[in-house]
Amino acid sequence: MAKDMGATLADDTETIAGLVAAASAALSAGMALEGDEARREAEALLAAALRIGRATLLAHPERRVGGEDLARVRDWLARRARGEPLAYLTGVREFWSLPFHVTPDVLVPRPETEEVVSRALALGDELGARSGAVPTLVDLGTGSGCIALAIARERPTWRITATDASPAALRVARGNARSLELAHVEFVEGSWYSPLVGRHFDLIVSNPPYVAGGDAALDDPALRHEPRVALTPEGDGLAALRHLVEEAPGYLRPGGCLVLEHGVGQGRDVAQMLEKRGFRHVRCAPDLAGRDRVTSAQWPLFAAGTPMIRFETSLGSFDIELNEKEAPLSAANFLAYVEAGFFDGTLFHRVIPGFMIQGGGMTTGLAQKKARAPIQNEAKNGLKNRRGTLSMARTNDIHSATSQFFVNLVDNAFLDHAPGNYGYAVFGHVAAGMDTVEKIAQVKTGRSQGHSDVPLEDVVVISAQRIDA
Repeated sequence: MAKDMGATLADDTETIAGLVAAASAALSAGMALEGDEARREAEALLAAALRIGRATLLAHPERRVGGEDLARVRDWLARRARGEPLAYLTGVREFWSLPFHVTPDVLVPRPETEEVVSRALALGDELGARSGAVPTLVDLGTGSGCIALAIARERPTWRITATDASPAALRVARGNARSLELAHVEFVEGSWYSPLVGRHFDLIVSNPPYVAGGDAALDDPALRHEPRVALTPEGDGLAALRHLVEEAPGYLRPGGCLVLEHGVGQGRDVAQMLEKRGFRHVRCAPDLAGRDRVTSAQWPLFAAGTPMIRFETSLGSFDIELNEKEAPLSAANFLAYVEAGFFDGTLFHRVIPGFMIQGGGMTTGLAQKKARAPIQNEAKNGLKNRRGTLSMARTNDIHSATSQFFVNLVDNAFLDHAPGNYGYAVFGHVAAGMDTVEKIAQVKTGRSQGHSDVPLEDVVVISAQRIDA
């Protein structure tokens, strides 16, 4: 087939227009590409082979091609006919709108892997905002470095490490780091976690091999040119994913997250692995075709067995972890209200952007619900009113807290216990869904029933339920 495709470029088809037409026809026939797709690939192949931009290629269809250039075009087209990826011929593949150099030592970056980058950026931003520290991230099995370097381009202050067992792959990744001027990313050689002993990260990301050893997809001509070890761990395809999940807690900080790409149809298996290992907030995101492709999960911020609550609101949901150790009275009090269904139908009745959102005691029309007796203030427990923490609301009476609580939108150090300021007791933390909290914080507010900072449209707690794993 390669010989036939090369032969279609007769000696008299030496203008760019003639080469594009002949190459398009050859690719359409030999690679079963449709008309527009075949023409786009032909143009990309020719532009790279002739070392010109696509704009120049299109602007000068009359330009004549001969000698070594024509020989290279014919050679590349024949190799493409045998299934060799276009990226290996051109040496470049775009990923996250960045040009990545690729060789047969690494997988060709694929669009679906961009979801790993998107998920890691969102989770890292949330973790950083919660802790106030610069996030740390490791990309395991980095290959061309596309995941780690795309994240580094978007978040230049993050501390990013990338590992790979292949010295050849690391040479490609380091080269990409230099060409993209992202040389601050650390690359270390070793299989998965082996070069990271004693280190801990906020985020672990990976696109490991996950194709089953007997999958017919491995017989695809294109995949036969890519490194098999990067495509499949053999067997059922889950071995690498199992290892990454099993060992991750030893390298994650409390509250840290794991983000894994996997095959279509493997989402449920990966979710079960994560849940069995003790991860929480397991979520699967689809790729551009709508197929489950990337699963993320969080290692618990607090100890196993910590009560967890999910608030479903009219603007979305968020999950809370209660801190029973430092705030036993407040946590037990809050949990009792949850189990009684007290919060269902209540409002977030006070919203102050850049400060907090408050709820837990009023219903439609700002009617006050009858609460139980007040509890002792536990503000001396050492927990700080940092962004994402939950604290008990109270009046000027230090020990007046009942059902109402607030979520800190920023670090509110002036609410912490200190000499001359008894403070507000922190008893939990938003473990997932801080985006919902932010959405609540952005609602328009005004005065109502003698109260200020009231949402003009009710933000309703549909339900508050315990969701312990």
